[in-house]
Amino acid sequence: MILPGKAAVARGIIKGLHDQAVQSQPCGVDLSLRHILRWTSAATIDISNQSRKSSATERVKFDGRPKQLHLGSGCYLAEFNEEVDIPLDIMGQVFVRSSLWRSGVLLSAGVMDSGYRGAVGAMLQVTNPHGITLYENARLAQMVFHQMSESVDGYDGAYQNAKRL
Repeated sequence: MILPGKAAVARGIIKGLHDQAVQSQPCGVDLSLRHILRWTSAATIDISNQSRKSSATERVKFDGRPKQLHLGSGCYLAEFNEEVDIPLDIMGQVFVRSSLWRSGVLLSAGVMDSGYRGAVGAMLQVTNPHGITLYENARLAQMVFHQMSESVDGYDGAYQNAKRL
């Protein structure tokens, strides 16, 4: 079962919306752009996380009024304004909005596990050879929440309670 956007907001599963009326959708909640980050180093990932090392990032600055930025072809990390507090019987998924893929931009993210609390982000891949201009707070993705068949122990990983990506 998928939760309607208004239900997810009312239950406090997602917070930090700029405009609940605009961002609440029939099948989820639109996620809005806080920052774009660019990777500046390699990462290391292993099976036990003993050798894990996250990639360093730097923020791509917005220009002008209203704040906007132009991204050329490439991969970026999108950080959203919204935060989640996912109950133990819910899981979340992030999907690209159609206006983005129609513009030659893809977005992908992992599963938001039951019990996860914190920041939300996704990889943004600009495939359009002319790039894309994004405004601060632009709606880039839709988060969909699925009711699970039962409650689980929940997420207890390194990113729990993250305030930023």
